[in-house]
Amino acid sequence: MATLVSALGTSPMVVTETIDELRKRGVKIDRIVVLTTRDPRIEVSYYALALDLRWSYGDVELKRVELPFSDIKSQEDHDEFVRIAKEVIDEEMKSGREVIVSVAGGRKTMGVGLYKAGSDVGVRDFYHVIAEGVAGTSDFLKNLMMYDLKSIYEGKVEAPETLKNLIAWEMHRPDLKVHLIKV
Repeated sequence: MATLVSALGTSPMVVTETIDELRKRGVKIDRIVVLTTRDPRIEVSYYALALDLRWSYGDVELKRVELPFSDIKSQEDHDEFVRIAKEVIDEEMKSGREVIVSVAGGRKTMGVGLYKAGSDVGVRDFYHVIAEGVAGTSDFLKNLMMYDLKSIYEGKVEAPETLKNLIAWEMHRPDLKVHLIKV
């Protein structure tokens, strides 16, 4: 069993694509730690991921580490991200868990920061995921904003089938070829 550490941006599917591709290689992820900014769009992305993990995997624990800013806009923000990422990764490693770092999610500087943080504390397995055939942006996030995902996740509101189908389709697109690249 292993922990996947990733930044989470507006494309939560990079996390599920990474999990699915690692499983194909015999690596079972049972814990995910995502680092998120305080951007409202990322909140939607987080709850879409959380719901998909519950509906599609059931056996994966999700932990969210919220960063103290809404976006990385400066050197200070980046440095703070790296510091926090290093603490998160080090804590997972000290608990005796295998740690795998995804550099695919969030801003590009976050992937670089995760690589630096993981390297500094001894992580050996870093991955990026690329979905072949993705052109432009989808309306996925915009469509998700029509729902109160947090209330659905907390069990206060029943998830409509249209939402379940939307999340399942986007998070596990059968029409895409996904490449997992060890970096």
